[in-house]
Amino acid sequence: MASFCKVTIIAFFVLANGVFLSSPTQAIRTSEQDFGLALEPSPDNGEDFIPKELSHYLGECVKKIGEECGPIFFTRIFIGTKNVIPASCCKKLLDMGEECHDTITESIISRPEFRANATLYETRAIDVWNLCSL
Repeated sequence: MASFCKVTIIAFFVLANGVFLSSPTQAIRTSEQDFGLALEPSPDNGEDFIPKELSHYLGECVKKIGEECGPIFFTRIFIGTKNVIPASCCKKLLDMGEECHDTITESIISRPEFRANATLYETRAIDVWNLCSL
């Protein structure tokens, strides 16, 4: 279970940094000590998971949420951690907009490692949006 958590957190950081969006075929390797990322190009099989237009849109959404707040939302939605969401992060989420929030969530859920719990993640994403909307 700990290994799954590490992979999901790393997956978010890759998404937040645009690596996943620009080249979804890149592999991720985690370090047990510092969760560092080492990106190595994987053999290109010509299969892109996200169309270029959507990739650009997602990249803009991720920029709006920021490096500080992205991991907070990711762990709340995809790990289930009941972390406190700072008011500044809620403001960023609301400024980013519900369409971006939903699109980021659905893009992550579309990955094979997240599909099995799609309903749970969608419910948590709605809960996060509603919490920040109060």
